[in-house]
Amino acid sequence: MEAAQGNRRSRAGLAARARRRPTAPPQTPPRKRDAANRETMNANDTAELRSHWPGEPKDFTARGKVSTPSRYRGGSAASSARVDTEVGSTDGSSRAVGSEARALMQIQSWERKKAQLVKEVSKPKPAVQLPAMEDLPVLSHIILLAKYVGIDYHKRTITFTFGDKDGKVLEQVTLQNQSQLIAQFFEQFGKLECAIESCRGYEWLVQMLQEMGHTVHVADSRSVKLIACSRCKTDKIDSRILMELLAKGFLPTTYIPSAREREYRELLRHRSSLVRTATRSKLRVHALLDKENKGIRFPFSGQGRKQLEQVELFEHRREILEHELAIIDFAEERAHLQDLRIRRMASHEPDVARLRTIPGFDVLMATAFLAEIGDVGRFRNADQVAAYVGLVPRVYSSGGTRRCGRITKTGSKFMRWMLVQAAWAAIKASSNLRLRFASIGRRRGQKVAIVAIARKLATIAFRVLRDKSEYKEEMLDAGLARAAF
Repeated sequence: MEAAQGNRRSRAGLAARARRRPTAPPQTPPRKRDAANRETMNANDTAELRSHWPGEPKDFTARGKVSTPSRYRGGSAASSARVDTEVGSTDGSSRAVGSEARALMQIQSWERKKAQLVKEVSKPKPAVQLPAMEDLPVLSHIILLAKYVGIDYHKRTITFTFGDKDGKVLEQVTLQNQSQLIAQFFEQFGKLECAIESCRGYEWLVQMLQEMGHTVHVADSRSVKLIACSRCKTDKIDSRILMELLAKGFLPTTYIPSAREREYRELLRHRSSLVRTATRSKLRVHALLDKENKGIRFPFSGQGRKQLEQVELFEHRREILEHELAIIDFAEERAHLQDLRIRRMASHEPDVARLRTIPGFDVLMATAFLAEIGDVGRFRNADQVAAYVGLVPRVYSSGGTRRCGRITKTGSKFMRWMLVQAAWAAIKASSNLRLRFASIGRRRGQKVAIVAIARKLATIAFRVLRDKSEYKEEMLDAGLARAAF
């Protein structure tokens, strides 16, 4: 009994002492404490912004102190007049003077900056610093044993991989795409065999290396990808692959056209683009007239132009029509000038005169075939020419199964288009080609038939250039395919 009473007394004493002990305030959770701090800072910033009249300097040193706005200083907000912040003025006149002074100072500052900018622009620009030998990388003496070079060409940089006669990598260098820098770099070497992939803008590099005495091989990008496909692709790896394929004799190369052939190709493609531009604009003119049901059958003839001037259209459509007509006139004029230039150049080519004896071949077609095919001596037979321009079918053959698919469409797309256009003209001029077209058309359709005639024209043109002879229709009549196409 006494023990139980003692325990109760001890517990009561502990509770009393706990009540007399000062307790700490409950701690605020960190997230709520941060939110409260942000609210306090926002309130202080708002009060600080309100305590200044626009244009009055702020005191950022006393951050957190809420001061009375200047317009309420000296009394309550409802009964007191605003006290101007300019010294010695209560009516705002001095404030207006100060504002004018600040505006004048800002205008003067703008004028000074403008004068300084004009002065900098008028300064003579420094001459462009040409690359010096100091800009070239330092190479080891072993690179002088290099025989093969793989070149990975890009618009801004070019990566070179040098290898010895066995294809072992000696050095890998990356240079900026600057013609003078690269010319100085290759002057250190003797004659090298270079490999570069066919890509956009590589022609100047090939020409420069050839003029320096180096041998250049242009690789076929598609074939190289099939031969040496790698998961890891970098500039150094690509240039090394080209060098190794060249050293081992496995590099798939493509034809390098001469300067004359490149000139023909560029002129013909430019003329073709001008003709397409004029055709697109003519179609837009027809569409504009049809939108108001005022179509003209031949709007681009002499009589049609007069009708176009008299037709009434909405103002915005009339403006578009004038623009399209201006584009048509410009494109046709330029195309005519290109046509005259090509004909003048082709008048001195004897092969063009021979090709013109083929049905469907005019000056432009003969010049295009001569420029795209180039040296016919690199083809063993006419079938290789047809395969070169992509007019042969795909073949799927395995065991006793053989299936022929669509044409491969390899090579020049422009050349295939020109041959198809010539084929449509040829079936009108040649009875043999017309009968052949009709025979294939009954079985396979006109589209397949016209492609077959285009392939036939390519093989005929090849034999005309190879044999230095003219086309003879009677040999085709006799069916002598071996001797007469």
